[in-house]
Amino acid sequence: MELQSFMSAAWLSIALLAAVVAGLQGRSKLWWFFITLVFGPLALLFLAIWTEPLRRDERG
Repeated sequence: MELQSFMSAAWLSIALLAAVVAGLQGRSKLWWFFITLVFGPLALLFLAIWTEPLRRDERG
């Protein structure tokens, strides 16, 4: 029982971390949070390695 609660907390922490990384890149934090809840560390790896940060418009 203790291992199961630890794993649940770790999975949730990974999802929160992915939401933070997505927010820093200018992406939807909520969407990436839910995607990471489903796919776990693979979604975080994809977000950190294979996606480019969104460019902000410098005009204005």
